[in-house]
Amino acid sequence: MVSSKILVGICIIMLNIGIANAATLNVGQGQTYPTIQSAIDAAKTGDVISVAEGTYSENLVVKMNGISIIGKNKEKTIIDGKKTGSVIKIEQANNVKVAGFTIQNSGGSGQSDAGISLYRANNNFVANVILVNNVVGISIYEGSNNNIVSGNEIKSNGKHGVFIFSSNDNKIYNNNIQKNKFGFYGDSAKTNHIYSNNFIDNNDQAYDNSGMNSWDDGKSGNYWSPNKGILGGKNAKDNFPLPKPVTIKEEVVPTPVEQKTQETKQEETAQGETAKSTPGFTGIAVLVSLIVIGLLKAKRK
Repeated sequence: MVSSKILVGICIIMLNIGIANAATLNVGQGQTYPTIQSAIDAAKTGDVISVAEGTYSENLVVKMNGISIIGKNKEKTIIDGKKTGSVIKIEQANNVKVAGFTIQNSGGSGQSDAGISLYRANNNFVANVILVNNVVGISIYEGSNNNIVSGNEIKSNGKHGVFIFSSNDNKIYNNNIQKNKFGFYGDSAKTNHIYSNNFIDNNDQAYDNSGMNSWDDGKSGNYWSPNKGILGGKNAKDNFPLPKPVTIKEEVVPTPVEQKTQETKQEETAQGETAKSTPGFTGIAVLVSLIVIGLLKAKRK
């Protein structure tokens, strides 16, 4: 009983410290960070990168777990890849959130070059984004699993709107996928879930060579116009095609409940307040050590 209470107490302390250490890094003219990449490079797990309206000519690489990159306005916060590689590449990073941007002009010739490219990246969330005029809208490849793509406009991309290669258990729903060469292209992809999307005026609506992905949620499939069916595996089938287009809904993007801007944290440190409110790693190490010593003494009695 005693050990259970102690464990709960430790968890609460660690949770509070994690929230207190989360920061908002502001990007834009006159802000702390002039470029999105500079904020990404400075970010720690749990931080939110808040990007002001404007056009940013960058090719971003994200390797930090658990950060959120959020644009102020998806029509007016634009990341332009200059026709050079992926615009945003999430590389071996997990639990990253991207939302609120227009992402355009990726380059390169490979199918992994995309507006947003996920490489060996799991449990990420892409929402409320416009992906336009890229080689591929979003590429999920090489063991990128359990990602969510929802609330997006994926249109007028040269090859594929959504490309999944050798990746499983991703959810693609609540998206408008329009005027791409292929709306969806699945290669060696299994147990992905594609439902409640609009496939409109793509040269070919979808290709699924494994036939092992799900094209409905058991009740609702996708809207197809014109309905050309799904190419590839004989078992690739939408069992519940929708009679009219889906109304695409903005997703709520969860971020840490309590945020402190980096500027506020610096001010508190200068005033000596941070040390009072946040014990830090050393303090936690001492606390845990005392608890362990107490438990050992209790057992000896």
